[in-house]
Amino acid sequence: MPWLIYTSAICLLASILVGRRFYILWAKSLLGVLIMVIVDTLGTELHLYYYKHGLLYIGNLPVLHIIAVYATTLLFLNWLPQENPKKILYTLYCSFIFLFLESLMYRAEAIIYPNWQLYYSFFLTFSGLLVLIYLLNLLKNNNRNYIQKSY
Repeated sequence: MPWLIYTSAICLLASILVGRRFYILWAKSLLGVLIMVIVDTLGTELHLYYYKHGLLYIGNLPVLHIIAVYATTLLFLNWLPQENPKKILYTLYCSFIFLFLESLMYRAEAIIYPNWQLYYSFFLTFSGLLVLIYLLNLLKNNNRNYIQKSY
C-alpha cells in the first residue's frame, strides 16, 4: 500500500507541474529510470537493501517504484537550469528532497536496509542525477555535432 500511495501522489504532482512539457521530457526521463534500474538491481542483488510491499515486481524492483522514479525524473528535469553551477546546486537540493521522500518510504517499511544507511542514498542519488545530466549533455552535444556535419 505505501508504494501505491507514494506513486499516485508523485504521478499526480508530476502531471500537474510538468504539464505540456511532458512531450519534451518523456524520453529523457527514461534514461533516469534506466540508471535507477541498474543501480537498484545491483543494490538489491548485493543485499544492501530491498523493497517490500510491492504489488508487482520486475526482478527485485516494485513496478510502482519504477513508475515513481519516472515521475520524479520528469519533475527533476522540468526545472533543471541551463547553467552548470546552478545545475550542481539544483541537483544537491533535489537530492535532499529525494532523500526525504526515501526516508518516508523507509518509515513505512517499504524499503528495508540490512546493509545500508539512509544517508548513503543521498550520495547515490546525487551521483545518479549527475550521471543523468552528463549523459543528457553528451547526447545533446552529439546530436548538435551530427546536425552540423550533415549540412
